[in-house]
Amino acid sequence: MREDEKIKLLSKNDLLEIFKYLNQRLKENQLQLEITVYGGSIMTMVYDDRPATKDVDCVFNNVNMSLFKNILDTVRFAFNLSDDWINEEIKEPLKYLIKEEKEIYKTYSNLKILKPKAEQLLAMKILAARAEPSKDFVDAFLLCKELGIKSKEDLMKIVFKYIPRGLIDERQITFIKYLGKDLGYDWQ
Repeated sequence: MREDEKIKLLSKNDLLEIFKYLNQRLKENQLQLEITVYGGSIMTMVYDDRPATKDVDCVFNNVNMSLFKNILDTVRFAFNLSDDWINEEIKEPLKYLIKEEKEIYKTYSNLKILKPKAEQLLAMKILAARAEPSKDFVDAFLLCKELGIKSKEDLMKIVFKYIPRGLIDERQITFIKYLGKDLGYDWQ
C-alpha cells in the first residue's frame, strides 16, 4: 500500500465528531481551548463542495501544552488518526498577513472553534497558490463564487487587504489568471 493511501480522509461529520470528543476530554480536564481552523479543514466543514481533508490546519490559544498533548494523543487513538492529524504549519504563512479577521464557527462547553473570514481564506489560498494535488485552486474558485467576485480588481482588493503586495509574484499571478479563466473572465 502506498503511503498516501494510508491517510484517512476526514469528512465534515468526522471533524465534528472529533471536536465533540475533544470538548469532552477538555471538560474532564477542566481546560478551555480556543482553536482557529484554516485550510482544507474549514473548507470541509463550511463548504459542501470539499468532501474531506487529511488533517486539521489550526492554531491553538495558550493552553497547558503537556496536558493538551495527552488529550490530542487520546483523540488520535480514539479516531485512529495519523500522527500528524494536527497541522500547525499554518503559523508560518500567518506571519505574512497584514491583518487577521476571525469569526466563531462553533462553540462547545470547553471548546471554541474560530475560522478566518471567507475573504481572508481566499487571500491565503491566493498566497499559497500551490499546484495539484493541493486543493488551493478549487478552494479559491469556490470562495470567489461564494463572495461574488467577478473582476480581477475585486479579487486584488481582497488580496491586498490581507497580503502585502510584495508577496505577489509570478506563481500567484499565473494562479489568478487561471482562476479568472475558469470563472469565465479574462483577468490578464
